Amino acid sequence: MNSTKFRVTAILMAAILAAAPQVEAAASKTETSQIAKSAVQKNANLAWSVKLGSNVTAKLDHADVWQQNGSHAAVFTLTYKNGGKSAARLVSYFPKVVLPGGSVSAANPISKDLAKKKVEPGQSVSVTYYAKTDSSSLAGMKLVMDVWNPQVKGYLQRVGTYRMPANYSAAVPTGSSTKLKLGGTPVTVQAESLEIIKYDGKVIAKVGMYMTNHGGKVWNDRGFEPHLVTASGNSFPLRHEAGAEGVPVQPKEKKLVYYITEVPSYLKTAGLRFLWTENDDTLKLSLPVASFKLPAATAPKWDVKAGEAKKLTIRGIPVDARIRQSSLRASGGQGIWTIEMAFKNKGKKSVEVPAYEFAIKASEGSFHPYTPDAKAGLTLRPGEEKTMVMEIALPLDLKQDRLKLQMIGASGTAGSSKPPANPGESGSEPTSEVQEPLTLPIAYFAIPYQTERKSSIGVEYGAQSAKGFAYTLESIQRLPWQDQDLIVAKLRLRNTQESKSLPLPELKANVTADEKTSLAGPEVIAEEQGSLIAPGASTEVYVMARIPYTKDIRSLRFELFTQQETAKTSFLTMTTSGMMQSIGVLEKGKPYTVTVAGKRAEAQERRTVIYEGADSDIVYSEFVLTSNEQRRVQAAVLKGYFQSADGRIYEAETLQPEAALQPGSRQSIVFWARVPKGAASELGLALGTAMSGGKLAETGKDATGVLGVKKLMLNPARPAASSGLTQLDWYPYSVSVTKAAGHLQEGSSTISLNATLDVKRSESIAAADSGRKLILIIKDSLGQTQERTLTPGTDIQVPGTRSISMELTDEQYKKLRGGWFNLTLVDEFQNERITLGSQSYNLTFQPLLDPNEER
Repeated sequence: MNSTKFRVTAILMAAILAAAPQVEAAASKTETSQIAKSAVQKNANLAWSVKLGSNVTAKLDHADVWQQNGSHAAVFTLTYKNGGKSAARLVSYFPKVVLPGGSVSAANPISKDLAKKKVEPGQSVSVTYYAKTDSSSLAGMKLVMDVWNPQVKGYLQRVGTYRMPANYSAAVPTGSSTKLKLGGTPVTVQAESLEIIKYDGKVIAKVGMYMTNHGGKVWNDRGFEPHLVTASGNSFPLRHEAGAEGVPVQPKEKKLVYYITEVPSYLKTAGLRFLWTENDDTLKLSLPVASFKLPAATAPKWDVKAGEAKKLTIRGIPVDARIRQSSLRASGGQGIWTIEMAFKNKGKKSVEVPAYEFAIKASEGSFHPYTPDAKAGLTLRPGEEKTMVMEIALPLDLKQDRLKLQMIGASGTAGSSKPPANPGESGSEPTSEVQEPLTLPIAYFAIPYQTERKSSIGVEYGAQSAKGFAYTLESIQRLPWQDQDLIVAKLRLRNTQESKSLPLPELKANVTADEKTSLAGPEVIAEEQGSLIAPGASTEVYVMARIPYTKDIRSLRFELFTQQETAKTSFLTMTTSGMMQSIGVLEKGKPYTVTVAGKRAEAQERRTVIYEGADSDIVYSEFVLTSNEQRRVQAAVLKGYFQSADGRIYEAETLQPEAALQPGSRQSIVFWARVPKGAASELGLALGTAMSGGKLAETGKDATGVLGVKKLMLNPARPAASSGLTQLDWYPYSVSVTKAAGHLQEGSSTISLNATLDVKRSESIAAADSGRKLILIIKDSLGQTQERTLTPGTDIQVPGTRSISMELTDEQYKKLRGGWFNLTLVDEFQNERITLGSQSYNLTFQPLLDPNEER
């Protein structure tokens, strides 16, 4: 090799290494965002296009600078376009940065773009370069482009120089949107708002950004670091208002996403911008991705007029919050406000409303917090509205007609720490390991002043008529019932007379929802109707009505009256909110208790098993009902339904004996339902006492309602088959095969089988015929099976021991000289089976005697 050729090769290799010193580094890092040309056109500040020769051009699309670790990294994106007929090699082009002081710095591709080596004919390729600098501004910086040319001295030819405009800003102008490619997904982004919030001694900046996902999968910006950047270059790490996980944006969806950060009180809000950066782990640099000029800062508008809604954005979903209704009553020297807060999902996806904090703010300046029993948010389906009811006690000397309800929320839940964007500068304190959420006001709702009395649970109200009864609404529940719901209100009536008994008349009822919808089938259930109630004594009255299960309720009005022919006399009128109490859940192992006088009993779960089918399963729950009465009585009829964790209802069939119960005696009650595959493992059973025609239902009669419902958490099991046939549980029996034998005569086509079954009753208990079958499956050594249903009283003695004989016939048996057979007992219900046990036995083979054999 001659010296000239060696020198050219060396210079070429040096130039290649200078242009791409990390060409061997991994090129599979997280995709760095590329800003689309639309953003550049809107800025209209960059105007450099340079010819590289052979119909190849390079155009400057984007430039920015970002501070880190005491220095800065300038980035710029060049788009190479090849109009020639052969591929253009990028190693032949050498962009450089000339700093204001005159020093020259090589521009190197970021890690993601190291793999880009050439531009095919008719194609374009964008490459993002970085260069270290000591300036936070691009002003005064020049970009130059050299190309490899062995015909010129030094082999590098200068083909273009561009001085960055002094007033250039990489930020997208306020009010403009730009299309970016973030994490491989095309997203249109626009700055929407900037609020400066002063609360509780802190100053919070809240930035709103519109995101439109043009891709085909869910997107969020968790791979990018958001910052609030001042005009002087100081920055503050932002966090998602919705929490560390960010807000997912569905394909083709547009969402308003909020970011928040605490800022100093002296922060100048003019010229603030929103910036995303992305870490290049190989380079150990944080590189700017895209920035947006923010609109002028505004103060939050928290006041909401009476009857109006506050528009919220919860994890990108629009939700309206408003006070639906409120009422004031005096109690014990205090004013008790009952406030019904409604949240409506205005979006297209389900959303969980956070557990906001509430307090009443008086015009006198005092705050009165509301403390709920349990802080739990509401989950709203699209278009769904749900309410929460608050009771807050206030001093009566406050101006009750000038109150506001303050709603406070936690924003930006805990997240991992981030290093300061520019250490040592004002406003750049390092974030802590765990960021505490910021508590901010959401709204101040004007509370409508209303003194209309609505009955609250647990509060006794005076009689509404002379010589009447004081009443207490003890509970109100909404219960599934077939394809409808039952509204069941439990009232306690107290005779307020000091010395006179009062008759409880035969009552009828009308129930109205939302002051306009009459509910169907209203019934009054009162055991003491027509009886005298002693002075000071109380009695219970239930009011039950039906409503479509899909209908939401804001308020309920109960009208109890007596009627003689056409004359109707009001007994009691009560209005309450439509909020229902949840069904009480019994602790595991606790029995369901029937408290009705004359029917007192306890129902205890014995076991719950799952009959597995091909397309669905059967959940089969056995309960033991024990009478607690002192006399022989007909047991109360129980009704139940299975309920899944997500609220799906499966009405249960009930199998209950009709025989009356002696004191302390027991009966078996079965509740079963066919459910989808996999649903049986997480079911609870809601149990209640069946009603019909205003009284307790009778066995064998159709029930019209249910009272006293409690929920039991079940322990469903898939019983394992026993490896033998001893003491198999076929409740209420225990079944054993104590002996089994099979005989095969040589040359015979028949196998004779004999089995002895011992059946014991496991306990003394009355049980209805559930339709379960005990089936014996016989399998021979050839793999053929036969089945026989064992009917109690004929095939098997209950209790007792009985032998059964069977014969298997097959021409193939003539070839056998031995073998085995298998017996399997299965429990069959509604054509689904559970294997109880199985055991194999050897056949006894009997050869034919040789007629010449000596005897």
